[in-house]
Amino acid sequence: MIQGGFAGKILYVDLTRGKIRKEPLDTIQVEKFSGGLGLTVKLAYDMIMPGTGALSPHNPIVLGVGPLVGTSLPATSRVYVITKLPASRAVGWCGGGGVTFGCLLKNAGYDHVVIEGRAECPVFLKIIDDDVEICDGRSLWGKGVEETCETLWRNFERPAGVISIGQAGENQVSFSMAYIDRLSTIGRGGFGAVMGSKNLKAILVSGTQGIHVADRKAYKTLSEGLLKNIREYPYLKEWQNLGLLKSLPIVSKKVYKKIKERRIACISCPIGDKDVVEIRDGDFQGLVKYSSSAVNLLTPLIYGFKDYREAIKCTATLDEYGIDMFEFFGVMDFANALYDHGIIPEKLIETEINLRSISSMETWAKKVSFREGFGNTLAEGFRGMLAKFGEEAGKYAPCMVKGMLPYVGPMGPLPWDLFGTMELGLVVDPRGPHVGAGGSPTYFAKRPLEVFPRHLARMGISEEAIERILPGLNFPEHEQKLKVGRLLRYSHRWFSVLGSLGICARAQINRFYNASLCAELYEAVTGIETDLEKLMLRADRAWTLLKMANVREGFTRKDDTPPNKWFEAPGFKDYLTGKPISREALESMVEEYYDEQGWDIKTGIPTTRRLKKLGLSECE
Repeated sequence: MIQGGFAGKILYVDLTRGKIRKEPLDTIQVEKFSGGLGLTVKLAYDMIMPGTGALSPHNPIVLGVGPLVGTSLPATSRVYVITKLPASRAVGWCGGGGVTFGCLLKNAGYDHVVIEGRAECPVFLKIIDDDVEICDGRSLWGKGVEETCETLWRNFERPAGVISIGQAGENQVSFSMAYIDRLSTIGRGGFGAVMGSKNLKAILVSGTQGIHVADRKAYKTLSEGLLKNIREYPYLKEWQNLGLLKSLPIVSKKVYKKIKERRIACISCPIGDKDVVEIRDGDFQGLVKYSSSAVNLLTPLIYGFKDYREAIKCTATLDEYGIDMFEFFGVMDFANALYDHGIIPEKLIETEINLRSISSMETWAKKVSFREGFGNTLAEGFRGMLAKFGEEAGKYAPCMVKGMLPYVGPMGPLPWDLFGTMELGLVVDPRGPHVGAGGSPTYFAKRPLEVFPRHLARMGISEEAIERILPGLNFPEHEQKLKVGRLLRYSHRWFSVLGSLGICARAQINRFYNASLCAELYEAVTGIETDLEKLMLRADRAWTLLKMANVREGFTRKDDTPPNKWFEAPGFKDYLTGKPISREALESMVEEYYDEQGWDIKTGIPTTRRLKKLGLSECE
């Protein structure tokens, strides 16, 4: 029986009919899927009709927050959305730091919001406690992400959480995103376009109802111990002062200190990994920008920008339009290559494409966002460009996975050539490329195998499974092995655990959680009897159901095929040996992932036996 943690209701919004209804949570399904990401997957599986187009009014948006969201537990604000995504055409998850949105949704009395249909004219959804209204959004249409957010905050008393899209989402650009409280991105893969296709400009939420916990004594003991571990972490101050720049030093500390105005955090986060920066001099002096990380703001430096001020200004422009920066630069680079080789005729290029020029990139960002001229073609992303310019264009295309740019890799904007779980996950995750860490020790790091067991035990991996992941661990170094595919299966499970509870997946915070602690916290907060085995089973159930949603859509083993360009020089290297990785080795990893999941190794489809064990027999 649920005694705490959950708000207890699901909000259903039909934009076509203008109807709103509220239904109680199904306690049976809560106990089967934990809540948060897990229950969001279940709701989406039940509602998305196979074959529905991503931009169809019949494609629902299913949003959810976990049972720990709204408590004081560290970094428990995560928001997840499940929908069919335009870029990959898969039923995929979108996750983002909830800032204030997740907590306030719970305090308004809702764990999930399901949005169906399409409004006749632009609208925004207002949720203030029991007052839920589909409001006229025509005055917001045409505004950027931050302007929309600030306008809603002026019009409604704060605190209020806002999810909003920019002009790129309005015009259904295939690589548009939504933003939470104008700084946290959600929906790489085109979620912004899904909102735009529904004429849904924004969701505003505020609530005052509070969240209860079932066992206050256990909660207090567990939370105090967790906070103590965080306070005693020797690198805490560095993370708080530098954020992601600590691990990705894209500029010097001197430059960062010059532009840093302050750090900002999602509710209950002790790290504060988001940034507010201000340009202090030059042509853009006085520009203040909010971002999920200064690393994101400075990313144009990777593409050849020389001035960090121009990089910040360019990213600010892309964010305001609501464009996925990595996909945008990838599309523009591809277009430039096609132009140089005569595949795109000169008459179509109204403005020079120069990835090192802020003037060029901002001009093209506007053309793409408003689908002006050739920007209309570019707005369809890589798939649209390949469809328009044919087989010849494919020779000059960047490395693509599921129609998207994997921005991490030997040839990616974020260079990294060791092949670990994140890299394999780009292939086998239905949604396509993302940066979900999943707790894996291979994430952007080269570590000796002897430290792996401690990491894996933290993720709730059994000793038996660790032996399969690290066969020959006690052998001489040249005989040791790392089974990346088998490890990824548990990284996905750990990601599902974190997402279902509402814990941030960023590596610098989830390091303080372990699987046993998660089970104890879940039981203390909700009152639902939960041990480690039950928590892991529910996470596996959710991830397998997401897989079955895409099997139902017609996705096959072929869709998990690694791209050919990964095997061209410079290619990925084996995590242990540093030698070039072969297609055969990578295909073997995919099969080992399937095998460890209990899925058929040739088709990638969960077996009847596995579905029965997970209580998903109805999905066959």
